[in-house]
Amino acid sequence: MIRYRQWCPSPSRAIGALSICVGLFGSGSLADAQPEGAVGTVGGDIMRGWREFHEKKCVECHAVWDQGGSVGPDLGRIRAGRLTEGQLAGVMWNHIPKMLGQMRETGRPPITLSQEEMADLFALIFFVRQLDEPGEPVRGESILRAKGCSECHQTRVTGESIGPDLARWGRYANPIVWAQLMWEHAPVMEEAMKRSGIKWPKLDGADLVHIVAYVRSTGTSGDKIYLSPGSVARGTALFREKACNQCHPGTGPDLAAAELPVSVGALASRMWNHSPSMMQMMVEKDVTRPPLAPQELADIVAYILALGNVDRGGTPARGEQVFAQKGCGQCHQSQPLAPTLTGAGAGAGKNPAPRLLGRERGTELRPVYMATAMWNHGEAMLARMTEAGLSWPVFNDQEMVDLLAYLNASASSPSGASPGGR
Repeated sequence: MIRYRQWCPSPSRAIGALSICVGLFGSGSLADAQPEGAVGTVGGDIMRGWREFHEKKCVECHAVWDQGGSVGPDLGRIRAGRLTEGQLAGVMWNHIPKMLGQMRETGRPPITLSQEEMADLFALIFFVRQLDEPGEPVRGESILRAKGCSECHQTRVTGESIGPDLARWGRYANPIVWAQLMWEHAPVMEEAMKRSGIKWPKLDGADLVHIVAYVRSTGTSGDKIYLSPGSVARGTALFREKACNQCHPGTGPDLAAAELPVSVGALASRMWNHSPSMMQMMVEKDVTRPPLAPQELADIVAYILALGNVDRGGTPARGEQVFAQKGCGQCHQSQPLAPTLTGAGAGAGKNPAPRLLGRERGTELRPVYMATAMWNHGEAMLARMTEAGLSWPVFNDQEMVDLLAYLNASASSPSGASPGGR
């Protein structure tokens, strides 16, 4: 996998480590993962986000894989289930009072972010969430034996074996390369297993990551080979070029709606598990099994994982309830002077906050835009709410996604109509 310990532990080491990160990570964007009917993504760049994470002093409070501050949560270790862009905007909103309190205690000035910078930080956070924790060699050796892999594969050159010596694959530090090699050899492997009466082994979540760690621990010589992060844009194009879309959606699962793993290694294991059924589908649909280079598979995996970050299923009716329950209307009038959420004149006159409902068409509120405005104006919002005796509302689960659906529906509704349908 990608070298976690190469992340910078402190701002003073940011520039030096950036050169390492560029070499190992390359650059990536989440700009084009937009399934039909989903709220679109404002693309961000992982490496710019990495730089901004240090320059904006985020690293002084937040760590990535234990490297950084401990005031806030470790961004590399909050990975229970999927996190969409709207949900991330909600998490950041919830974080504002505590963040401002910590800054006041330490004498740090509030941090402002442009929409581009926020998009870059979104890209970085989603990328970090896709990384697997380092594997355990002892567990990897045990898995190889338990799954029957060692019946065909050696891990050290100690004699003849049916399959290739896995030690030769120790140079590949990224599970995606292993997934590509397994994809390439799967048809031959399946036939050999059938002849030997061996069942196709199933890999659980982090199994492949542990196997990679074990094989790499066997003392394989040679330089390690890494991949750049997959490109969502290239992965989107490759998904069609390699005919993946002939089965997904179709006879195979709809990847945009499926409950897929959230990490690279876990997704690679899932692909391995379904390899026999995928091969059977290709035979039935007369689809040629396409060759995949390692970086091509990395791009496709990036596209698939990015589908899980895109908001879908937001309901205006529920969002209308959220708007009322959270008390948003107490500050955000339907027709204030400010034309948009971040427009000039916000808070002018008798209106304490910019317009959220009934905006002009074409002014869709997207999660990154919303997060930027909330972040930059959080101090003023908190002061006004405190003065008015209002508590800071907390957004849970899908509430921010529903709220955005409601606010965006209001932009295209006739004047005075309720976008929630009531």
